[in-house]
Amino acid sequence: MARGLISSAFLAAFAGSNMDEIPQGSLTLALSIGAGLVLIASIGIPLVIAHRTRRIVAATSAALSELHELNGRYAASVMPLPVLTRRYRAATTSKSAFDRFPLRTFLMDAVLDDETRLVVDIDQRLDRMRHYSAYTRELTDVGNRSIGRSGDRRMNPDKYAKIERELFHKRMLTAPTPLATVTAVVTYTSPQGRNSYRKHLDWSFAELRVGLDEARRQRAAKSTSEYLRRRERSLLTPKLRTDILRRDGSRCRMCGASANTGAVLHIDHIVPISHGGLTVPGNLQTLCQSCNLGKSNRFVG
Repeated sequence: MARGLISSAFLAAFAGSNMDEIPQGSLTLALSIGAGLVLIASIGIPLVIAHRTRRIVAATSAALSELHELNGRYAASVMPLPVLTRRYRAATTSKSAFDRFPLRTFLMDAVLDDETRLVVDIDQRLDRMRHYSAYTRELTDVGNRSIGRSGDRRMNPDKYAKIERELFHKRMLTAPTPLATVTAVVTYTSPQGRNSYRKHLDWSFAELRVGLDEARRQRAAKSTSEYLRRRERSLLTPKLRTDILRRDGSRCRMCGASANTGAVLHIDHIVPISHGGLTVPGNLQTLCQSCNLGKSNRFVG
């Protein structure tokens, strides 16, 4: 329609004129302007209409009104936080040490040292995800209850419903997906500075949580083991030592050396405490210092 009106206007402008009398340049310019106006009309008028229909839906939709109120309540609590970033560095003094460097163990120890701050940062991001879960539950209720319940006599019901759904999804709050870049870097530079080496390990947010939990478990296990070891050693009283020496005749159970020949005698756990051995007479024996050092924490049956 718009294209026809503009074309008619241009035809009217030149009606009654001898085309031969019109300069070629003027005619070309006029036709170019006419084509441009046709293009603008063909694009612009539909945009104006689309904008108007969206305004009508936005102003009359109960679902969009409820969504606006819901967004207002949750916007601050679900706003995405910046990427959680940590960078831990180490340097070795030799190439062999660089090659053997336990990068994962280093990173786990580093996050444990930084545990207090990391826990705060992690919890803040998880809290926003919890708020967003509550938001999506209410959002689903609003959508199920209100989308398609409104309308306007100026618009076709199907078109109204289509635009309402589009605006509803477009105006939903963005999920605050937690992101992290936690990096451990180890480097080595040769004494003359001719060669430099570098390797790194990166953790995402999910990997950070897994790594921190694993580091905590290892720390707890070490603490428990140390407690049990101290407890078992404390049970080796002077009286129990004397009883074991007397039972073994004050001789090394492995080589037979005795205190009379100058041997330094120790009371040894047959099954080492580090392997679960208990401080009971059946798990204790007399060893000389040399045999005890040779046995170390191994079980020698």
